[in-house]
Amino acid sequence: MTASQPALFIVLLATMAAQIASAMGIAIFPVMAPHLAVMLDVDASMVGYQISILFGAAMLTSSVVGTVVLRWGSCRAMQWSLWLCAAGMIAGLAGQLWLMPLAAVCIGASTALAASGGAHLLFRFGSVRHRNLIFSIKQTGVPLGWAGIALLAPALTVAFSWRVPMFAVLVYSVAAALALERWRETWDDDRNPHAAARTNLLTGVAVLWRYPTLRYLGMSSFFFSFAQLCLGTFTVNLLVQEAGYGLIAAGVMLSLVQIAGMAGRLFFGWLADRSGRAIAVLAGTSLVAAAGCAASAFIDGGWPRPALAAFYILFGIVAYGWNGVMHAQIARLSPQGMVSVATGGMMVWIFGGILVGPALFAATYGAIGSYTATFGVLTGVALVSAVLAMAAVRAERAA
Repeated sequence: MTASQPALFIVLLATMAAQIASAMGIAIFPVMAPHLAVMLDVDASMVGYQISILFGAAMLTSSVVGTVVLRWGSCRAMQWSLWLCAAGMIAGLAGQLWLMPLAAVCIGASTALAASGGAHLLFRFGSVRHRNLIFSIKQTGVPLGWAGIALLAPALTVAFSWRVPMFAVLVYSVAAALALERWRETWDDDRNPHAAARTNLLTGVAVLWRYPTLRYLGMSSFFFSFAQLCLGTFTVNLLVQEAGYGLIAAGVMLSLVQIAGMAGRLFFGWLADRSGRAIAVLAGTSLVAAAGCAASAFIDGGWPRPALAAFYILFGIVAYGWNGVMHAQIARLSPQGMVSVATGGMMVWIFGGILVGPALFAATYGAIGSYTATFGVLTGVALVSAVLAMAAVRAERAA
């Protein structure tokens, strides 16, 4: 089915809306950690457990969400994503420590549903010629959601209450879910009510594993997300503890990484469409990201700030820019009618990298005692993602 350009624009906005909601639901916990910690009478570092529970739930949900989309429809899946985000905010608004893990589980499931439902819709209605760019635009919803919370939540908390930003995310999620009802019947006319209501936890991963190109791409996404999350998680610590930066100045550098990441997703989506060699583009981003990791090993207080800012802009572009192209290629290479299932399998690999990466980085730092040296070790992770992406290129040529 081919949609008109205005219809595609609406589909793209809808998928971004769901992506933004789940991203805000994730970001609100680390951004508001100091205020929530005081309110809950716990140490702010406890947010690490919250995020681990959240992405653990996302990984488990991703393994089954593809068949949910096939049975009930992609638009309905995105609505459920938004309702789950709202439920997570309600649990958080209760202000009870025992409910925080429930909030994390709801947001994690929301994230998986938004990704799989959005991929199915964009593959169905999107232009083949601009598929990588379209998927990349959708994926900018993640840094947009994070940036929105980082900018607004602290100000709203100081001016009013810690509950106000959570309530704002709740209202946004409910409004978006209700708005999607207008298009549900049309967008979900390809659903199969007889699709399996139950599915194996590894169904999506198994689908990827049967096809060599998809297998290599899935494995590479683990290492892509591993490196990306380590950059986002430990840049501030590196700059404050080993380069003599203040917390605000280090935060500015991290914001450059995030903004550059949004630009990178758009640029590499355009480049993949323009060149017609999307998987090779993925391999190239990994090689440059590996160089960024290696260069990080030499960061110290002697670097001029403009030079360091330029470095982090480039690093952010390549470390974050892969995501939309990866989603588009998984969709393109998926077996017919299995886009949501294959996307769910890929998200298992991605969330696995998110779970494992920062923890292994922290353990390596504990053994080495230097953030810069640990980033040097991270070079190997980025190179593995490049090797796997190049293996995917060879597998596609051989197919």
